[in-house]
Amino acid sequence: MAKFVFRFASYLNLKSKLEEQKKLAYGNALKQVEIEKQKKFALLAERASNIEEFRKKVREHIAPAELQRHNNYLTYLKEAVAKQEIVIQKAEEQAELRRLELVEAMKDRKTLKKLKENVYEQYLIEEKQAEMKVTDEIVSYKYNNLRR
Repeated sequence: MAKFVFRFASYLNLKSKLEEQKKLAYGNALKQVEIEKQKKFALLAERASNIEEFRKKVREHIAPAELQRHNNYLTYLKEAVAKQEIVIQKAEEQAELRRLELVEAMKDRKTLKKLKENVYEQYLIEEKQAEMKVTDEIVSYKYNNLRR
């Protein structure tokens, strides 16, 4: 029985490696989304803390300059949160792009894998037929030799 050789084995290996790279890229994109979300939550926590501090100072006596400073800082934090939401949206779009690339790479690899399976099944059928032919020849030879 001859050894099975898949003609596109190197191509299949290449597609598998590309798929692994796409998995890593997708994983990194998801990590980046989480990092950006954590930054947003940190900004929100800072804003909530500053609002609470502002409320305490308002109950006491607060100078107008300090009131203005708190107001400016709260405005800055509000804008920073809005900017961070845009950054998160872009990171999510990148992650979705990486996911689609991964799906495409998986399809390519699976297509080649299926082709390999089909070629291997055909190879087994051909090998079985060749074996049966040899067996038939042996039986015919023995039968013809016994009749003589």
